[in-house]
Amino acid sequence: MTDKPPEPGDTSAEDLSSALLGLHKAAGEFEGIDVPGLVPTPLGTQLRTIAEAPEEEIPQSARLAVLHSLAKAGYPGRDDLSEEYRLLASSVAGPQSVDADDLLGDLERSARTQTPFRETNVGRNVDHHVAAFIGEDVCHIRRVSVNGLPATWIFSEFETDAPFGGVADWVDPRSWPQRGPMLFKKMELVGATTPTPIEESLGRDHWHGVFHEQVQLVRPVNTLLHCDYWEDGESAGMTYELAISLDNNLQVDRGFLLVNDLGDVRRVKALKIVGFTAQRWDDVAELVCPFWTDWVRRAVEGGSTSIPKKPTGEPTEGPPPGGSSGPVEDLIKAWVEFFGDAAGEYIELFADQFGRVRSGGYSLSDWLDDGIQYWDRLARDWAKAWSFGSALLEDVAEGGLASDFSPPTHEGSEAPRPLVAPMAAGGAPASTVEGTVVPVRSLGPGDQPRCTQLVSIEAGGFKIEPEDIQISVEQLGEGSYGVRISTSADVPPGLYVGRLESADGRVLSPLQLYMSRATSRGGS
Repeated sequence: MTDKPPEPGDTSAEDLSSALLGLHKAAGEFEGIDVPGLVPTPLGTQLRTIAEAPEEEIPQSARLAVLHSLAKAGYPGRDDLSEEYRLLASSVAGPQSVDADDLLGDLERSARTQTPFRETNVGRNVDHHVAAFIGEDVCHIRRVSVNGLPATWIFSEFETDAPFGGVADWVDPRSWPQRGPMLFKKMELVGATTPTPIEESLGRDHWHGVFHEQVQLVRPVNTLLHCDYWEDGESAGMTYELAISLDNNLQVDRGFLLVNDLGDVRRVKALKIVGFTAQRWDDVAELVCPFWTDWVRRAVEGGSTSIPKKPTGEPTEGPPPGGSSGPVEDLIKAWVEFFGDAAGEYIELFADQFGRVRSGGYSLSDWLDDGIQYWDRLARDWAKAWSFGSALLEDVAEGGLASDFSPPTHEGSEAPRPLVAPMAAGGAPASTVEGTVVPVRSLGPGDQPRCTQLVSIEAGGFKIEPEDIQISVEQLGEGSYGVRISTSADVPPGLYVGRLESADGRVLSPLQLYMSRATSRGGS
């Protein structure tokens, strides 16, 4: 015994989160990350805190997962903390009717041989959703940009034989506090007792609602989320978008959940794109993985086999290293080319002005005030800049900041040439191509399927027309094929649904595409 444990029932949600993250950090995870607000406590205290936590706060699956992480690290301090390790193991072994020492041994073997825990003797005798994905990677992290803001892409994809109805219920945001109690502390509908139904052309269960969400990492984070849910009997999906960050912690929060019934298995995808207001929190967003993965496990309740899959959706590529880093930089480059070498002294002023536009809180009147000074300065050197600048200010006064700020053509035409890709509704350049791969049964390499119109499940039903969608057949594995679907359509972010048809019009498969409007920043 190395320290006095807390009294049962005295531990707050923050203390439990801190203890769980502390154990993962002791196992060697989060290497090089300084976790804000993580209070250093002795390892024995952390083990006891999690062992004695209520099941509704720290589920058995989360305890098993952190023990597996510690097993990979050789059970740090076990010589002095054998009692604490066994206490934590017993908090899972007892309810699962297995031996605690056998459980610790099989976790160690799973970690050493890099095989899924579910394939061990003990793993086969533990409830499937408790052992699922332990020793397997189902939480994929990418760095992305959304509207020029840094964010983190957190994605999971897997197949499970769990019943479709249960997975569809997991997709429904109203179930999240029960399905993921570590992560979701609150998911309450705002302003109504039931969600608002959306017309039924897409499915039998289709609705919209705004929810007060509270999630728990080291500290609680409160948001209002705009959510839409849709289910048609063979597929279910939902999409969400940040409406308000109630505590000003987030500036990006969007994503989707999706399940497709493929007959003997269900294919499930889950994406969260989160960007924190404070840069230090954006840097540690991957801390969510233990909490996220435990919530994902609850999707497979009632199943017996669940297999992680390589992600078939990834953020689109950002600009190449050393190249343009966005439409603002492209615009500056275009003006440099237009004015020639003499433009250099003005670029700093121009970049500063657009930096303030991008940071937010920059109004049309601010633009006009800056523009008058800027164009007046340019006019002292170039008469053509004055004439074009005056015309541009008139455009801005009439059309606002959505006006085209590109320089005129080199041939002297008064019409500006669109050197910069127009901005799409979600903030990414309209030319950005987004896509995914969809497994399709009974599809062969010589087939030439086509897509119906894709319709957003959001209220208002934005559409992507078939002529704006590219489809190709890809081999996914031995004897299995799917379609890669992509588009550069200028539409808002959200989940778009439709059908894949054969050349003769037969329906082959449901088809869904999530438009994230995010681009990769590189790294993981």
